[in-house]
Amino acid sequence: MLFFLLSLFAFVPCVSSQPPVVKITVKPNTVYIEKSSSGQSLNFDFVAENTGAENLFLSSVEVSVFDAKDKLVLRKFIDGNGVRPSIETVPQREFAPLKPHMIFNPFYSFAPDVELKKLNYIFKFVTKDGKREFLSEAMISPVLYRTKTNLILPVIGRSIIYDGHDFYAHHRRFDYMFEPIRALGFASNFMRYSYDFVPVNVAGEMFRGDEKVNTNYFGFGANLYATGMGKIVAVVDKEPDNRSFDESLLKTNQMILFGNYVVIDHLNGEFSVYAHIKQGSAKVKVGETVKQNQIVAQIGASGSANFPHLHYELQTGADASAEGLPSYFRDFRRILGAKTQTVKFGQFDSGDIVER
Repeated sequence: MLFFLLSLFAFVPCVSSQPPVVKITVKPNTVYIEKSSSGQSLNFDFVAENTGAENLFLSSVEVSVFDAKDKLVLRKFIDGNGVRPSIETVPQREFAPLKPHMIFNPFYSFAPDVELKKLNYIFKFVTKDGKREFLSEAMISPVLYRTKTNLILPVIGRSIIYDGHDFYAHHRRFDYMFEPIRALGFASNFMRYSYDFVPVNVAGEMFRGDEKVNTNYFGFGANLYATGMGKIVAVVDKEPDNRSFDESLLKTNQMILFGNYVVIDHLNGEFSVYAHIKQGSAKVKVGETVKQNQIVAQIGASGSANFPHLHYELQTGADASAEGLPSYFRDFRRILGAKTQTVKFGQFDSGDIVER
């Protein structure tokens, strides 16, 4: 056994001192810190482009966190060590020449007391034979984002956040570097900070009966409210609630994903998007100014919806070319089994049950 372990480390690959062969870009350009009662989150990704002439393989990722005095706070890494090595949490580890690939940031969660002034990421890539090794670095200085709009929840009553934007949520894992997605014109993750609201009963059930029937869902047709004041800049409500969409239209209209939708411009750089709304349910028109808590539409199942729910997100613009923004809400309750917790200002994510 000792001989086997020693043989694994007998060969030390040559590390290139040349400019990085793999170009690493941070996306989006500005990295925001989200703060909650459980800690701090960084929701961003890396785009890696191999500028060399042969396939390279990602062997490790390391991050060093520094405080405002440039002192090391902590260091984390994933690599190929172990029976089921942590590097396997990165599914795409082979990088062909001149093809950009997305790497979802594996270090996304930190304790509340960690000062995230600067983070230095080091990526190691090796050739297929393991004889040569290349290093690439990326430095970020994240900033705390506080929502400008005084947001309230868009749904009254109890809802489960069926899918939020944690590391495992599908909103978070939108790979717009994947070639079929890139070919459709997607160039950002506008869904980066999204929530799927699904109204539930006191037992936490979303529906009764056949789940394929929209009207069996407690939330189908429930009113949706303006999270904040603003101007209506987009309304679509003619699509059927058939949980599908015409994928051939994505090249010319990426918002077809949402089926029917309403967009509110809060007039401060923040836009609220209400997606999958019920056919014919829009209560507002483009150009209209709405007040906070005004009814704007109803929950439906149009577009890319697995079932009736509200897909809500805050973003920098009115369409799919925008970037997502963190959203904090005021005056809601978090349901914790038999207990409830009043939240004056805060966030939530996948699996949480909240109530207005």
